[in-house]
Amino acid sequence: MTESQPPPQASSAADRWTAPQVVQAVRIRLVDERPAPQPDPLGRAHIGYVAGLGPAELWDRARGVWKAKLATLAECTLAVIVYNDTVVGVGTVEAIAPREDRVAIDGRILAHHPLVGQPDPLHNTSRNPITYGPITTVLPTSTPARPYASVLREAIAVLTEAGRLRRDVLRPVDVPADGSLRDVRWEVDPTRSEQADWAEFVTLALAGATANLGGIETALAGRSGSWEAAGVRSLLESTVGPDGNDLWRHRVEPLAITLYVEDLVNDRTRMWEGYDAAEREIRQMIEETEAAPPPVDLEPYMWIYRRTVDGAGDTATVGPWEPVDPAAPEWSIEDWRAFDPDPNPETRGYFERMLLGQEIGVTGVPIDKTWLPKSPELAAEYDRLEREREDLLTPVYALEEQIEEQRLREIAAYGEAVKERVETAARALPGLAVPVLVDVDLTWSSHLNRHTDMPYVVERLVEQALMDTPAPEDLPGTPLSRLLEASGRPAGAAGDQD
Repeated sequence: MTESQPPPQASSAADRWTAPQVVQAVRIRLVDERPAPQPDPLGRAHIGYVAGLGPAELWDRARGVWKAKLATLAECTLAVIVYNDTVVGVGTVEAIAPREDRVAIDGRILAHHPLVGQPDPLHNTSRNPITYGPITTVLPTSTPARPYASVLREAIAVLTEAGRLRRDVLRPVDVPADGSLRDVRWEVDPTRSEQADWAEFVTLALAGATANLGGIETALAGRSGSWEAAGVRSLLESTVGPDGNDLWRHRVEPLAITLYVEDLVNDRTRMWEGYDAAEREIRQMIEETEAAPPPVDLEPYMWIYRRTVDGAGDTATVGPWEPVDPAAPEWSIEDWRAFDPDPNPETRGYFERMLLGQEIGVTGVPIDKTWLPKSPELAAEYDRLEREREDLLTPVYALEEQIEEQRLREIAAYGEAVKERVETAARALPGLAVPVLVDVDLTWSSHLNRHTDMPYVVERLVEQALMDTPAPEDLPGTPLSRLLEASGRPAGAAGDQD
């Protein structure tokens, strides 16, 4: 255990639980026990899982140190510890401790949580041991809720302790006979001390907390017009300046920023207009390609069969297959099997049941048309013509998926460019000495207006980075022309977008 992290308290068997509720959790997947790489940031000799671990040691091995999304981790209530796809422990997430470029979770193990022994509630196939997500479970009623009164009592205790601090007093040594204090050596007086500067302590603590919260206005947002807020604002401005330029040297928490790039692109750029136009043009290209050449005419190559269909859904009834051409042979499932030997038994059986009238299909209306080849040679010729048409259509159909892949690549590059500028701007904040952790998330944020909830300093950094970063619509050409150029297709195939 490290000095900064007290031994975690395990929950007792008498823990009482709340009703099941949806909570945000982080899943931590442990591997087999192995020696911890040294020096270990948490002072551990071993990491990983082995049977027989006590609750406290299990928590110590699971809580860190991880490459994690700091802002997302901070939203979690529980840490679910998993080994071999089974929950072996559950802990609370009460604080996050940075360890260079990684983080550790501070909290307590809940050894008797009902999830222990259950399957991984956030199972996925990713090799990343860290996964986040909502789960429905219970919380211990004994988990400290940290209400206002409790936090206030703790703050009063700390300030009272600070008011009782003493500081050293210096005394001169080897004073000349004339009493001159020039060039005199000073040392700590071993018998005297004086009360520490309590006002300085309070002012520095207030400035540090304000910097951690993101700025003066963010800290006072709860009741910014009150007389208390006016007094605190005056004290802070006298300490860090009216514009707060000297605030950031007081920050002690890492500056964590999550950039939800899909939100930024949608809210702050016009990228979507170009991609909407690209999707419309691709759809037009598909329609034009499907029309030229037209679908292969079945009649020269196939015997066509139809049947009557009455009704729809479970009450639908069908008649026998009747040839359109009286010269056609009678239809049979055996001939159809020879004509269309689908190697997939499940798919084959599904179509056979539809042809035999035993399956309705997803439309709710039984199929009323089928066909058989007039000869093996004509079947081969029909297949050749269909392949030629498919060869023309496949590259155009592929554009729909390719344009989305390109969009994701471009917003990822945009997110990384914004991240680089945010980090650069954050490092330029006067006196900022804490890590700046910027995470680029390519998913949509979990609620609306996510970026308007950012602390002022973070919002300012992001806004400046957005102004300095070329937007995706500033890329040359249009989304579709860039895609066609990258695939080697002539730009004229895009229909010359404006």
